[in-house]
Amino acid sequence: MRRAGKENVDMRIETRFAWIIAFCFLFGVTVAGLTSYRLESAQAQAEVKQKADLLLETALAVRSYTTDEIAPALGRGAASFHSAEIPSFAAQSTLKRLAAKFPEYHYRESSLNPTNVQDRATDWEVGLLRRFSADATLTEQYGELGSGADRHFYVARPIRLKSQECLQCHSSAAAAPPEMLAKYGPNNGFGWQMGEVVGLQLVEVPTAPTDRKAINSVLVTTGSLTSILVLSAVIFLLLLRRYVTHPLETLTRVAHASSLSSVPAETPAPVAAGQFAELHHAIMRLQTSVTRALSLIERRNGGHGGGQGGGTPGEAC
Repeated sequence: MRRAGKENVDMRIETRFAWIIAFCFLFGVTVAGLTSYRLESAQAQAEVKQKADLLLETALAVRSYTTDEIAPALGRGAASFHSAEIPSFAAQSTLKRLAAKFPEYHYRESSLNPTNVQDRATDWEVGLLRRFSADATLTEQYGELGSGADRHFYVARPIRLKSQECLQCHSSAAAAPPEMLAKYGPNNGFGWQMGEVVGLQLVEVPTAPTDRKAINSVLVTTGSLTSILVLSAVIFLLLLRRYVTHPLETLTRVAHASSLSSVPAETPAPVAAGQFAELHHAIMRLQTSVTRALSLIERRNGGHGGGQGGGTPGEAC
């Protein structure tokens, strides 16, 4: 029963350390996981925004190249009309070819009053256009659309009429090239004014790949941290058992045996080095001292009792 009680005490010590380690481990992993998730989510959003900006800048580069190189080469401003000299047509046509390989990426230019009716703004895009029109300092709007695997990140920028050359085709139907009227009709894309928001550029990129990347990164971080902490905890508990609880158990047995016997026990080898060895020697010295003291007391009591038996009552007094 006593042996079982000692083992229970030792086990309770190890169990308490195990619970403390487990609590610290869970707390540390939780904090690390949440921190990693927040950082990875912010990085994922920044990555998605960078992709959207890159796509928009590509479209702007195509528009600029069309205006500076293609339109002069085709003789823009003459009576003839070529769709390839229109910046919007060139940008959308180019990025449609890109979308053939990356269908999850979308680029669109829309307007409240487009020349091509296919570019007419949807109800949601109308709201974006109105906000751009109401605030001349607003240069960009962005956010998320959809949910789950279909969630997309969008970036919208306004298209403001800044060039007089655009009014050659969009001021009135009478001033427009006949080829343009024959292709798109005389009812759309006219009446534009300098400085107004005539359309917007809208790009949508998927968020699912970056979200998966962020989650995988968090899992790798927490998994690695968990493996390291579990391995460290196992090693710590083994060392605790080897160098702390096992020597204490041995010392407890030695002290218990010494307390129950008045005969000096054989001095066992030290249970461990360092402080436990010193404690072991101290216990053995204490046992020797107590044994000697008990022997002296017994001899003294024995000699005193013999004197009382050989004398007289008067001498004893």
